[in-house]
Amino acid sequence: MLHIWMEQNVLFYGMIGAGILGILCMFMVDRFYGRAIRDVRRITEPKGKWTKEFLNQYQMRLTKEQEINNPEAFIRTQLARGKTLGIGIQKWKQGIGYSAVLCFLLILAAVYGTYRYEQAQLLRYEYVLTGAGIFALLLLMKQFMGFMNKEDMILDGLLDYMENTLPARKPVPDEQALKEQTREELIDKVTEGIRQTAASETKFSHMLTPEEEHIMREVIREYLI
Repeated sequence: MLHIWMEQNVLFYGMIGAGILGILCMFMVDRFYGRAIRDVRRITEPKGKWTKEFLNQYQMRLTKEQEINNPEAFIRTQLARGKTLGIGIQKWKQGIGYSAVLCFLLILAAVYGTYRYEQAQLLRYEYVLTGAGIFALLLLMKQFMGFMNKEDMILDGLLDYMENTLPARKPVPDEQALKEQTREELIDKVTEGIRQTAASETKFSHMLTPEEEHIMREVIREYLI
């Protein structure tokens, strides 16, 4: 079977096909990122389907008052669900890797076949140079397109949008001030109880001089500290 493939140049065509498939996958990924970046720059009037769905999900969370504890993870999760031509963006990314692996395997098969069937050394070099060239082209194009940088641009833009639209959180009460408030409330209750007890047997019930009440509150405060 391998010998027939080599005679019909199937391995050559397979390498070229793998290269074309990998390049196609790259353009699909780049198309998705490019559209998302343009939408982030005009976030109030997005045109891409994914951006609209992301904003709907985000607004739904805000409407239901569901707190987003990790905005970056939220964006990356939504980003992983993006699609181009009905195929998930993660599938397109995997297609790039599969194309490179397929090209590498075809190189190995071709080299093995040239040794097994005692083909000319020149033919072996042609297989290796063709396969290695396509493999290197895929790696260089992926690096040149800068998918990671484009993903970071989308992430930064959406994080900035979310930070500017998140509702203001209620201020967390200061722990020290809360303790002080609780202590003062307790002092008021104790003072009121002492005042009523001290004057309950007289006709001047609830009548203590301000000086006496001040001294009493200070004594209670010292006791509670």
